[in-house]
Amino acid sequence: MAARHPRLGVERDPEVERALALTEPLLEPAETRSAAAQIRALTLRGAQAVLAGGDSESQLQARLAERYDARPSRGNLLELDPPPGRPDPAGAAPASDALQWVRGE
Repeated sequence: MAARHPRLGVERDPEVERALALTEPLLEPAETRSAAAQIRALTLRGAQAVLAGGDSESQLQARLAERYDARPSRGNLLELDPPPGRPDPAGAAPASDALQWVRGE
């Protein structure tokens, strides 16, 4: 099918595949109807975040640290392997366990 705009090729390396898998549940169905649509949505959202300035992220981290004593995770979330086994829904604090895993504790 002919397009109105030039096409852009993106290599589906392991990092891109992982980013697509992790972000698919966070996007609207129309944004994930295809890998190309999902990459377009992520590109536009990423551009908006960059244009909004990196300061907003550091301001958010400062507010979270001040209010909840929250610490940013170590490393890149996209590089972490999922924890072994299935989550135990009967666990006392599954969200806390997940945060500890993300932080590498």
